[in-house]
Amino acid sequence: MTGFSGGRFRLLALDVDGTLLAADGTLRPTTAAAIARAQAAGIRPVLCTGRRYRRAREIADLLGVDTPIVCNSGAVVKDPRDHATLWRADLDGPLVRDLFDLFREHELDPVAFTDRPPDQADFVIPRYPTGLPHFDEYVARNHAHAEINPGWTEGTLDPDPVFHLCAVGTRPEMNLFEQAVHSRVDARVQTFVQRSPRYVGTMCEILRRDANKWTAVLHLAGLWGIDRAEICAVGDDVNDVPMIRHAGLGVAMGHAPPSVREVAALITGDHHEDGVAMLVNDVLLAS
Repeated sequence: MTGFSGGRFRLLALDVDGTLLAADGTLRPTTAAAIARAQAAGIRPVLCTGRRYRRAREIADLLGVDTPIVCNSGAVVKDPRDHATLWRADLDGPLVRDLFDLFREHELDPVAFTDRPPDQADFVIPRYPTGLPHFDEYVARNHAHAEINPGWTEGTLDPDPVFHLCAVGTRPEMNLFEQAVHSRVDARVQTFVQRSPRYVGTMCEILRRDANKWTAVLHLAGLWGIDRAEICAVGDDVNDVPMIRHAGLGVAMGHAPPSVREVAALITGDHHEDGVAMLVNDVLLAS
């Protein structure tokens, strides 16, 4: 990895699953040590993840990082020091109603993530169990942090702000649902269809059109007076593409799919080779 001089980057935006974490979901000691060295050199590490804040904060704690966390694929930014919300991309009421209609038409139940204190539910669902195997498996794995609220999607209760909706099913089901979403509300949303190794099902995530990891990172960079050219962003999946494409240095992990690698200025090692540590040691901290 050559062609990029060390010392020019002040913010390191890091995807979590598949980038910071190894394929088995563990944090390599060499990765943690590399992030610590980057932080000591004045580079602010920012975790950018599709995970909920609760799960993202666990990784931040392991790293000893207390900078804001970009969660829910970029729909919300949280400060782990006091759990304050620094930025959130809410979906407006008419759009939410249109999306709930689509869920009903496709006989799917929505997962609606919340922005509540850590001792409260992370997401709201209208029922459980549903008989939808992939949805029920997701809820079962996270049941302690779920609120089951039968009247919520019908508008009979005062809901939380909606900023991140998710359907869960087979990949063909999610591809079909994604097409339906764009046919109905294309200009108002963006979607990601992807599968986490943590779950059996594939997820179709729905966010506001301008909500992504890059938008959230830019919000933090503005607060800190950091120019886009001073941002290095690294990831391995489709929801990392905006930040990889637009950062001063966009980096793809070696195992990323072609659609991610092709937008990157640099490709580092895969998660078996500790690609993040390679990037930090050979590029960001290079003399």
